[in-house]
Amino acid sequence: MSPKKKNVDQEGKPRGGRRRFIPSAFTIFNMFFGFLSILSSFQGFYAAAAWYIIVGAMFDSLDGKLARALGSTSEFGIQFDSLADIITFCAAPSVFVFRVWSSDLGFVVGGFFAFFPLMLGSIRLAKFNLEATGEQKNRFIGMPTPMGALSIVGMYLFFSQVHNYPWLHWYPRNEMGDARIALPFVMIISFLLLSKIPFPKFPALAVHRGWVDNWKFILTIVLMALVILTKGFLLLPILLLIIISGLAAWTQEARMSIDSKEG
Repeated sequence: MSPKKKNVDQEGKPRGGRRRFIPSAFTIFNMFFGFLSILSSFQGFYAAAAWYIIVGAMFDSLDGKLARALGSTSEFGIQFDSLADIITFCAAPSVFVFRVWSSDLGFVVGGFFAFFPLMLGSIRLAKFNLEATGEQKNRFIGMPTPMGALSIVGMYLFFSQVHNYPWLHWYPRNEMGDARIALPFVMIISFLLLSKIPFPKFPALAVHRGWVDNWKFILTIVLMALVILTKGFLLLPILLLIIISGLAAWTQEARMSIDSKEG
């Protein structure tokens, strides 16, 4: 059999075409919901814009796992996924930040603050494609762009619903969140994208291991259910806990590295 025929079936069509399309379809859905988020932000439907990013993140968490499970990973899929992520987790959050918090500062100044998720998120995605080996395969070094985008819209969903929980005794003046708090938070999240702080990857279900060894996957599903049941209110607190745990792990590793050098 000639080399040209090894990658085609009996009908002369490329093998694995359908298998490659399945994860690409999830990537397309991710991109589509990011595009819907941008449109919703322009129209003033901010809650919908936030949820479109959340749904896009759900599709993004599955496309790569499907590609590996189906044995259909490819350079095209990797680059296509990054382009979709730029739309959903970089451009859409930047438009969201401008429309919700920074537009009152003017077109240029407000655009400057809103530009950070897009700029630093794009840099992070480019660096990840070049460095996705070794340690990056087991965990993320630096906050992943979906988590950064979810943190930004999670802040909006938290402040817009905090009045539904009177036992918190917290009544913000602005239901969308104070820009004096929101914009510094967006800046911090944006710079965390390029940090050296480790963040956990979304766990995959390993059927052969049993439920005990899949506790991370089960916990993730439970947390996602809580986010949906609370209409996104718990998204920000959950992500803040993950960020704090990442900071703690990074601090501990730094101390151990210093101690080993001194020893």
